[in-house]
Amino acid sequence: MTEPADHTTGREQLPAPRGSMQPAPAPHPAWAPNPPYPPYPAQPGWSGAPARPPVGGVPPVPRKQGAWGLWWLCVLTFSIYYLLWYDRINAELAAVLGQPRRANSRWWNQLIPFWAFVGLGATAKRLNAAHALVGSPTRVGVFTSWFWAPAWFGSQTRYLQRRLNILHDVLTSRTTQSGY
Repeated sequence: MTEPADHTTGREQLPAPRGSMQPAPAPHPAWAPNPPYPPYPAQPGWSGAPARPPVGGVPPVPRKQGAWGLWWLCVLTFSIYYLLWYDRINAELAAVLGQPRRANSRWWNQLIPFWAFVGLGATAKRLNAAHALVGSPTRVGVFTSWFWAPAWFGSQTRYLQRRLNILHDVLTSRTTQSGY
């Protein structure tokens, strides 16, 4: 005997009746998920999608640190803390700007002779872009950051950290509510 043709084994899906289907309601704009990141081409030194604040969120605020304390910490640790600081500030600037990290913003960039100065200049440009993004009139001298400051007792840390502290102050003043 043969089996009937309408017998289902449980694996097949039956079509839903058309009359009972209704379109899903549109979500409230405040509850909508973040839009997906646009596809970026694969680049060397690129570790994924850029760090952007959520839609309607506040940008991340870079950490504030004393410039002289940072300089002494770099001297006492024989510049090991300098490598950590350099990597941290470039990660914070990439987060503020919403851009992916580049190779000249990594800590190991400062170990390569002469290329370290290129990285310092690029860091100064990123810091200028972050100040321009938030509307701050503060600017960082690119030539000063890679030529004069390192020649003057390695003071690029003090120079860049002071400008980063100004960026911190501007961003925290914009995130606080008025009247409190």
